[in-house]
Amino acid sequence: MELISKDKLNIAADCLRNGGLVAFPTETVYGLGANALNPIAVAGIFEAKKRPSFDPLIVHIADAEKVYELFASPIDPLVFQLIEKFWPGPLTIVHKKSGIVPDIVTSGLNEVAVRMPSHPVALDLIRLAGIPVAAPSANLFGQLSPTTHKHVAKQKMNIDYIVTSDEKTDNVGIESTVVSVENGQCTILRPGVIIAKDIEEAIEGITVHIPGKNIKISSPGLLKSHYSPTKPLYFLTDNIKIEEGSGVIFHSKTADQPYPVCIYTSLTGNLLEIASNLFSALHEMEENPLVKTIYIQKVEEKGIGVAIMDRLNKATHQYL
Repeated sequence: MELISKDKLNIAADCLRNGGLVAFPTETVYGLGANALNPIAVAGIFEAKKRPSFDPLIVHIADAEKVYELFASPIDPLVFQLIEKFWPGPLTIVHKKSGIVPDIVTSGLNEVAVRMPSHPVALDLIRLAGIPVAAPSANLFGQLSPTTHKHVAKQKMNIDYIVTSDEKTDNVGIESTVVSVENGQCTILRPGVIIAKDIEEAIEGITVHIPGKNIKISSPGLLKSHYSPTKPLYFLTDNIKIEEGSGVIFHSKTADQPYPVCIYTSLTGNLLEIASNLFSALHEMEENPLVKTIYIQKVEEKGIGVAIMDRLNKATHQYL
């Protein structure tokens, strides 16, 4: 487990304060950060990622008290209940924004998405920088989310500094759950490892809403096509004939899986393991010169399986 030197973090923090772009690890995926209060710096994220300007960003903080600056007053009391139960961690809260948040961060919307990561390197970096950090995943728009600094480097984006951490503490492996809070109501906009049941059990008397498919893009990860490898990706079904040049990703191991290139996200079908290893397995297939087409098993859309299938449905969408 690599420890990041204070010197490296200071360089990265100075870079953020001076308007640069820094890729850094979180407990979900690697983020591409810029000073969230500097519109020009934030514009650099969109340019580097080739990200459309209508897709808003998440602002990362290292101190929960920062919501008083970023959220408009009065702040919904439910926000503080969610913070108490789930921060730091992979939960993003969307709430009406204050006047200091530039429109470019929210794509012109009146709400801003904020989270406090639990990864120690991310927290140290944000504290040293002393600013809120806008950070989507550190990949070209629509492509696979990166879970290591090597995944970031292969994108060949114009980034000023990459924090090369191999710290894997509490690695979730997929992006955070995003919830909208308004008038005491909590709505899941993007599924993640924190599920509706977790929130309902943690906060007495709350009912978490899950909207239909036709919702406005008020948080990242709501586009139909996203998280895709550069090679065709299809679901593995009974009627598909696996041809030479194909790679198959399984979520559990059985005796009858006679394919030349196989990767297992889990040997037992454990959903937490599958989520943690999902993007790294897809990156491995993408980088394998023997693989031209990728097939992947589905998981049951129950609990964390909802978040996994959300990513896979978007990753396969362009190949339907």
